[in-house]
Order: sequence, then C-alpha cells, then structure tokens
Amino acid sequence: MKLIFFSGLLAFCVWTIVATEAPKSASAPSSESPRAQVTVENWDKGGALSHWVYTHMSEVFPSAVVRRGGAIVDLPVELKSEIGALKLKNADGLEQTLDQFVNNGAVDGCLVVHAGKIVYEKYPTIQPDDLHIIMSVTKAVVLAALAILEDQGKIDLEKPVENFLPELKGSGWAGTRLRDLVDMRSGMEGAETSNDAYRNPKHKQFQLEATLGWQPRTAAELPDAARRGDLFGMLRTIKRERPAGEKWAYTSSNTVVIGEIVSRVSGKSLADTVSDLIWSKIGAEHDAILTQNERGFPMSGAGMAATLRDVARFGLLFTNNPPAGQARVISDATIKRIFAGYGDQQTADEHGMLPLTYQWDMTSNKGEIAKGGWAGQLLYINRDKDVVVAWSGTNQVADPKLEPLPCRIIAKTFF
Repeated sequence: MKLIFFSGLLAFCVWTIVATEAPKSASAPSSESPRAQVTVENWDKGGALSHWVYTHMSEVFPSAVVRRGGAIVDLPVELKSEIGALKLKNADGLEQTLDQFVNNGAVDGCLVVHAGKIVYEKYPTIQPDDLHIIMSVTKAVVLAALAILEDQGKIDLEKPVENFLPELKGSGWAGTRLRDLVDMRSGMEGAETSNDAYRNPKHKQFQLEATLGWQPRTAAELPDAARRGDLFGMLRTIKRERPAGEKWAYTSSNTVVIGEIVSRVSGKSLADTVSDLIWSKIGAEHDAILTQNERGFPMSGAGMAATLRDVARFGLLFTNNPPAGQARVISDATIKRIFAGYGDQQTADEHGMLPLTYQWDMTSNKGEIAKGGWAGQLLYINRDKDVVVAWSGTNQVADPKLEPLPCRIIAKTFF
C-alpha cells in the first residue's frame, strides 16, 4: 500500500513520458532459497528478493483464493509491432521506444488490449501465468464489488459506517458516510502523503499494515491491537482530522473498512465475495489470491495477486464493448458515475482531470480512468476507445511519478 497513487498518475496529464532505470538488487545473489531469505522487514525493499516475493505472495503470507468460474473469455492475439516502436522522450529529452522502456528492467509485464484483442504483450521478467501482486490496483477490484452490491440495493452509500460495522460505534469513524470512504474523503488520520507512512511506526498506515501482517510488530509505538492482528481494535485507534467529505486524501484504511463492509453485507469472506461477484464472471483464466493476516483479516487495499491477462479482463468490464462471454456485472449507471468523477457537474481542470471517486487515481474528461499501485502496477482504461493497458513491475524508485506507462499516448496514437 505504498505511495504510487496520485503523484504517479499526474504524469498521465502530459505527453512527455519519463523513464528511469530499475533499481539494482540490494544485495549480492545468495545460494539460500528466496523463501528462506524473506522476512517481514525485507520483503518489499526492492531487488531480486522482492521480485521473487511479488510472484509468490501465497508462499510468504497467509492467502485466500479468489476463484475463477465459467468459460474463459478469449483474448485473441493480434500483435501490432508499431506499438512497441512508439518513440517516447525521457526527462533529458532523449528518445526511447516503448519496447526499450518495457525492457529496461523496471517492468515485469505489459499488456495492451484493444476491442478485446491483445495488440501488445511483453513479459521481460515473469511468465504470463504468474500471479503478480497488483498492490493498490486491488482497491479498484474491492470498490467494484461494493458498486455491484450498491446496484443490487444491498448497500446505501449515504449510511454511516457503523450501520454496517457496529464494531466502529463510538470510534472516530462513527457518523462517517460510506460515500466519504468511497471517495477518499473520510477525514480520518493516516493519509499517505509521503513514504513516512510506510516507514514510521507512529504513522497509522504503518500500524494498519502491521496489523495485516505486512510490517513488523516490534516497535513500541504500535497499539496492542496491531500486535494482536486485531483489525477492528486497530481501526478504533484512528482519529478524525477533519470533517468527513471536506477534502480528498489518499488513505488506505478507507479501503480496509470498505472491504469489511463488503464482506459483512455479503455474508462471506472478501475473497469469496470478489469471486462470486467479479472473478467468476469476467472469464478469468486463473484464480487470484488475496493476502490476509493470521486472524483472517484481508489486505483489502493492496493484497491481491493475479495474472496480467486477468487484470486486463477485469478492466474490460469498464469499456463500452466488453468481449463476448463476459458478464456485464456493473451497471452502466454506476460505470458512468465512476467516469464522471466525484460530485455533480464538476468542471475538469486544465489537464482535463476530474475529481476522483470509487478510489480510482485518474479520471479524465476523455473517457479515461486509471489505478496505480506501488512498485509499478497499473491499470488504465479508455472507455470510448475500448483500450485497456495493464502492467506490473518491481520498482521501488523513490519518486514513483517517474515510472508511468504512456497509456494515453498509446490510445491517442493507435486507436
């Protein structure tokens, strides 16, 4: 649940794309097996070890299976070499092709789908059937499950969170509309404004990750609930910073609360709910997984791992013309709300960007949405052009805005 979100996707607003070299491995190769080297302190620090972990999450963390179902939706392969030859400019004005960008070591896999057909596909460092962690792209999946329950009349976004989760009565969350969590406007502390959120045990985001098993639980600053893996106990320690609905602030605890609400309303685990509502309906080729802590609380904001093709199949739900055989599980009305952005009749800024809703990281007046995740995960959708781009990476570069895939250029140039 690292800082990749808004800053990284602002780079989509310009037509000059910056790329950097991948970070070098933090340590020399070891004869010891990767699993034997992994600790809760080092699994996400970059290099070869993180690369292994990112495709073996279920071997490192307790995980629930998100099961596929039904017939596989075929994605015919009709590769267009001209896409890989697309020329881009880096910050110094030097040109490189998309192929060069993808092969520079920072990208694990890259996929472009147009009108239900794969037109570009590269896997420089992984295999097509690897389940790669998608980090905060998980949020888009969890919010899609919420949207489906909303469409079914089972969830009212105007209700306060304690209506769904009585465990949060009397806490700072009490009285907060579910809608304010959906739009990242809860006003609760723990906003991820810098990487301090993931390094400082005093920060509520660090404490949340420790509760869910992604950070060490040794620091004296951690609340007792975090040490016990008690999610609701930890959530009750989070305080209000400002009135709900007042200001957008990227805060992953919002998603974690939403994940618990989705599970509570469905009467099933979050993994089973996502399977029932989404993964079994999109024509996925493989099961996905969702990490959880020792008490079964899921990492709702970042813990899903899936193949790149199945991530693209999820993205196709939001296009105007999803492929044959894929169920339309989200209503057109809800999809239109997502693409319209937060609020009513909002005016786009000078870059065509709209206020954000349903926890997407970019919404434009050109029919585009995108969701990013730490270390180089991305899902981009251009609804009107039926374009989906998905990519995965292992790139802990300090400034994530230097690592965007030029999705908008691809859509504009070729489709």
